[in-house]
Amino acid sequence: MKIVVKTEMQPSFFFAERKFTSWHERAHDKLYPCQVSRQEKGYVSLRFGNLSYSFAHAIAEDIARCIFDADLVTVGNLKGYIPKPAMRESAFDQWYKRNTDGVWSYFGEGGFSVHRSESELSFMEFLTDDAETPVNVGIYTATDGGVMLVLETASYLFSMLDAVWLSNSLMEAVREEPLDFLGTSTMQ
Repeated sequence: MKIVVKTEMQPSFFFAERKFTSWHERAHDKLYPCQVSRQEKGYVSLRFGNLSYSFAHAIAEDIARCIFDADLVTVGNLKGYIPKPAMRESAFDQWYKRNTDGVWSYFGEGGFSVHRSESELSFMEFLTDDAETPVNVGIYTATDGGVMLVLETASYLFSMLDAVWLSNSLMEAVREEPLDFLGTSTMQ
């Protein structure tokens, strides 16, 4: 008797693309392309227009989770409550701040070691003590309802829907399930 075992291999290729609304120029319906793809050797590529970034899987996942957390705060401000994301280990320092009007803000900041090429900035590893020039990454809520991603000196401000898409695309690129609203509690 011959036993045949079938194993499914996950495809090594992942690519997702979406036209983001330029949050600064949304009244004019200006769009710019955003692409997320899985690269060889355990990296995820993120491209905004002509600028490309490469992340180690762990960093891409952490960024995805922080973008989603910022989006949760933005949604909560609109609904009158703030779902606080579940505690987790992160390379990002994360904190929340409530202004005098009762509006919450999310801040996520981390430093990473990078390699530069002419066409790409590669976030290779979490910051170590011997890193010569750390590059900071920040994820923030925007005062007018969007989410901001700051990669070194470039910043990208996008809508809540674009933030969810980007977060989920990054998670899929690292072969993780897309994020949802589970595992949250409410901040008063």
